Amino acid sequence: MLVSCTRHLWQSVKVKMLPTPAKFHYIFNLRDLSRIWQGMLNTNSEVVCNQSVLLALWKHECNRVIADRFTNQEDKNWFEAQIKKVAEADLGTALAEQIPAEPFFVDFLRDAPEITGDEPDDADLDAPKIYEPIESYQQLNDRLIGFMAQYNETVRGGKMDLVFFKDAMVHLVKISRIIRTPRGNALLVGVGGSGKQSLTRLASFIAGYKSFQITLTRSYNVANLMDDLKHLYRTAGQQGQGITFIFTDNEIKDEGFLEYMNNVLASGEVSNLFARDEIDEITGELIPVMKKEFPRRPPTNENLYEYFLSRVRANLHVVLCFSPVGEKFRSRSLKFPGLISGCTMDWFSRWPKDALIAVSQHFLSSFEIVCTDTVKQSVVNTMGVFQDMVAESCIDYFQRFRRQMHVTPKSYLSFIDSFTQVYAEKLKAIGILANRMQTGLAKLVEATSSVNELSKELAVKEKELAVASKKADAVLAEVTVSAQAAEKVKAQVQKVKDKAQAIVDEIEADKAIATEKLEAAKPALKEADAALNTIKPTHISTVRKLAKPPHLIMRIMDCVLLLFQHKMDSPSLDPEKPCMKPCWGESLKLMGGSNFLQGLLSFPKDSINEETVELLQPYMDMEDYNMEAAKKSCGDVAGLCSWTKAMSFFYGINKQVLPLKANLILQEARLDKAMETLREAQSQLDEKQKELDVVQAMYDSAIAEKQALLDDAESCRRKMNNATALIEGLGGEKVRWTEASKSFEEQINR
Repeated sequence: MLVSCTRHLWQSVKVKMLPTPAKFHYIFNLRDLSRIWQGMLNTNSEVVCNQSVLLALWKHECNRVIADRFTNQEDKNWFEAQIKKVAEADLGTALAEQIPAEPFFVDFLRDAPEITGDEPDDADLDAPKIYEPIESYQQLNDRLIGFMAQYNETVRGGKMDLVFFKDAMVHLVKISRIIRTPRGNALLVGVGGSGKQSLTRLASFIAGYKSFQITLTRSYNVANLMDDLKHLYRTAGQQGQGITFIFTDNEIKDEGFLEYMNNVLASGEVSNLFARDEIDEITGELIPVMKKEFPRRPPTNENLYEYFLSRVRANLHVVLCFSPVGEKFRSRSLKFPGLISGCTMDWFSRWPKDALIAVSQHFLSSFEIVCTDTVKQSVVNTMGVFQDMVAESCIDYFQRFRRQMHVTPKSYLSFIDSFTQVYAEKLKAIGILANRMQTGLAKLVEATSSVNELSKELAVKEKELAVASKKADAVLAEVTVSAQAAEKVKAQVQKVKDKAQAIVDEIEADKAIATEKLEAAKPALKEADAALNTIKPTHISTVRKLAKPPHLIMRIMDCVLLLFQHKMDSPSLDPEKPCMKPCWGESLKLMGGSNFLQGLLSFPKDSINEETVELLQPYMDMEDYNMEAAKKSCGDVAGLCSWTKAMSFFYGINKQVLPLKANLILQEARLDKAMETLREAQSQLDEKQKELDVVQAMYDSAIAEKQALLDDAESCRRKMNNATALIEGLGGEKVRWTEASKSFEEQINR
């Protein structure tokens, strides 16, 4: 019954839908019947379990093969009525009423089986491809969104962002059905931006196929196309993998490209595509594959090549994406009939209003618009309505002026993108201006508030300044008193210091005179010390042993006795010399002392008095009392002569220095007393200075605090004056800024 019904439907379409210049592709032949039955055989008995499913499948395949090429809704409506009419005539009214309005069958609703690890090595873990009806558009939409997410994760550089409105899902179902059919090739006709290429890539991904599209360059020519076809043939025929070849009219750089595409679609064979050695290589690899599939077929070159071409036609799916705008599509189709007869056509009509709204909703849902949700939804709906109105106007324009104008989906997407860009720019610009107005108003309010706060702060600071001034004055009085007391003590200390300095100066003068006079005696003393250093203890022992020492030695020793103020014999005249008789016995006792020489060296010169010098004078006035005579008489102790004379000479100088030394001792005692007084006065001065420093520090702190308060008050007063001047100067602008701010807010909300 369905066979005859299908034949009657095909015949009525062939009679009614005749080709015209605008519908040149309305050509129906027996291939259409074979494609309908081929599509119905894609399912199995598990799916087609009743008459309703069978009738839905039959209608779905008839629509896919015949109705999808119709260019307008009137032809589609006629075909829908014709199906109902033919079904009622051939099948009866009861069965005709079971045919659903819009049946759709797909083979990608089922998921792949879960891997448990117990599967055999040859187990098929891919999702089962069961050709079955969809339950709802929502189910299909969820499924396609999942596949698109997988595509973006799997395919490198895949950034597919599709809106699955009803028409988009329907076209994807049509493309999926075509490329899933062996030898299935598609001709997708629609204006730019309709989604032909994106839907084809997603359908190819769902089918598990590779997608291929030529990379067009300036130097791309027929040779490059032949290389790409070789790649496609090797993938599909030699490797046995499904691959979708997407070929658009923008890639037809040379019309000769279509000759090769016509051959691929018509017979699957391109002459001189492979060289002989390449064919031998390919067929050699296919021998085990063909033996496994066709064990009884002999592996001759002809059979192998035929098997290679059959695999190419089964696995290579050409999808032509052409635009109906202009005359090129019609002329190419007439010149290369394989483009029409070798493909199942899907005509992309303009997007309906609900599709346009769905697209705008998708792109504007995440875009921020300053308005309520109701207004935003109205904007979304209005964009779709405007696009649909323009499309209707293009149709009216064509009806009146016979000039075709097209509003493509790409222009609609550009319209949405331009809207978002312009809105964002305007919102940013108005936001900046509004922010400036708000900032200015806020500054005015802040200035007014600051003036009030500064006035209060200034009053407090002036009170603090008055307190600080009083405090500074009180501290200044204390400083003045302490400074006066310190000055009195300082004057007293200075008097004591001047007195001590006068004593010091006097002592220094006496010291200078004494030193000067003592310098005159230094040569004689040095000479005496040098003479004494020549006397050794042995010399003294020698002199003591003399039985009768020279008279000069005895006289020299008498002088030594006089200087040491030693005991002497009673004076008597010497019978030999005109002098007193020497006291040699006492001299021997003196020389017998163990420290005689040391006593000479450390003799206290200041103990010599005038009486001693008068007693020495008679001895020294004698002619032979000199160094030369002493050396002749007693060379060993001649130095004693020089020493005694030096002591006598020293007394002559020292008697003038002794009063100075005595006076120096008295002056030093006075100086010590004056210095003690000075130390006490200095101690009092230091205490007063410490007190003065403490009070001075208090005064400096009070002055610094007062100055800080003055500076702070001045700064506060200056700020208050500036703020007052700003408020007075911008008093007229406040009203204008307020109105401008409200105006900007209204513009944003519009």
